[in-house]
Amino acid sequence: MNVMNAAGNSAYDAPQPLTSRPDIPMLGLPRDYKIRRMGARPLLFRGAELAMCMSFTPELPYWYEMNIYRTEQQTFVLAIRLFFQSDSERDRVRAWEFDTLPSLFSQIETYDAAQDVRFDLTGDIARMSAAELAAQSLDLAARVAAARLHFAGLAGELFAEMDAAA
Repeated sequence: MNVMNAAGNSAYDAPQPLTSRPDIPMLGLPRDYKIRRMGARPLLFRGAELAMCMSFTPELPYWYEMNIYRTEQQTFVLAIRLFFQSDSERDRVRAWEFDTLPSLFSQIETYDAAQDVRFDLTGDIARMSAAELAAQSLDLAARVAAARLHFAGLAGELFAEMDAAA
């Protein structure tokens, strides 16, 4: 898993805090963001990225990316993106705005990656035996457990990197 912050990203200029709060510096120059969300209006704000992490592994069919931003209004934005290797899958984005970092961290800790697992029932349910239904249920349970573990690993990596930087 890769964890980076804005200071390590060459697309950003030297850190330039926008406020006098040294405990949460605004890294890089502020810019306008428009985060498109599924089932909601785009989240529009001006600010800078504080942290970014991703769980890309070539062997997996999907990966997560998390971005944490600080807005000029001194709020915080969390974007959780789910990307797929396959062109037949549609990438997904969820994003929220918070007044405090602890609220944002709570959202990361309680995010349930099970909502990201797609389930396609194969076959005619009216003609399936109980064993066939049980097999599909077990497959779904395994994929949900794998998605939760995958996301938890990314969240743990992010929190560990943040603790080490503090």
